[in-house]
Amino acid sequence: MTIPGDPYDTSAFDIRQFTLTAQGAFRSELDLAPFETAPLRSDDLRLLRHLGLLESATMENLRNVLVTATHKDARVTAFLVTWAFEKFWLADALDAVLEAHGQPRLRDEEEGPRRHSPSEAAERRGPITRALEAINKGVPIVAEHMTAGLVDEWVMGEGYSALDVRAGSPALTAVLDRVRAVKARHEQFFEIESTWRLRDSPRAVKQTRASLVRAVFPIGAVERADADRTAFETAVWGGAEGHVRADSVGERVAALPGLDDRVGSAVTRKLTS
Repeated sequence: MTIPGDPYDTSAFDIRQFTLTAQGAFRSELDLAPFETAPLRSDDLRLLRHLGLLESATMENLRNVLVTATHKDARVTAFLVTWAFEKFWLADALDAVLEAHGQPRLRDEEEGPRRHSPSEAAERRGPITRALEAINKGVPIVAEHMTAGLVDEWVMGEGYSALDVRAGSPALTAVLDRVRAVKARHEQFFEIESTWRLRDSPRAVKQTRASLVRAVFPIGAVERADADRTAFETAVWGGAEGHVRADSVGERVAALPGLDDRVGSAVTRKLTS
């Protein structure tokens, strides 16, 4: 994403304007009528549901982030609270598409068993454990969180792109374009914040490199059903086109200040493995 002006200038993102113009409910503005005559396939609805569950899992992530030094940064906290609000309504918009197909709402359908992988155990740590672990990390942990948020936006963006291509539905494209317009501001904030923080602090770089190597993306995936995660991974990262998407994410990670091909490749491998 290209940021106008100096990419390290935090004034490039007006946090006050962002909070004042937060996107609320917009399902009433969506044209869902075309789905009556041209419904989405079941596999595409499954992918849509998974993306919606990831969007609606924001509070799970927020509680883990705000028990650390990140909550002391007023600008970041103001963003995150508004970000969580907007993501709630993004999930609601995807819910509207499911309901237009006679499908249960996101939280009305019981999820299946989760994946149990020893390598993902750290991602299931609760807020108390994370708060204790963060004590020695200090302010540089904000860079970790901002970079993770940025990578997650990239990963989710590829998920929406894969769904859009697979479905080939103009009606769905219109909905996803609206979703992506909201998410564009999220990506911009995370990119500005992660970039200047990584450039400013070698310690932040060191901690962020370590966290990205073990991170699981999309954020919140470890809490989702294993079968749905597998379907998502196959749809988004499978085949030649999927590997191109994963490589694109890895290349963007590698281009961040202080990071490199080793970190980018680690992220790519975790997406495609």
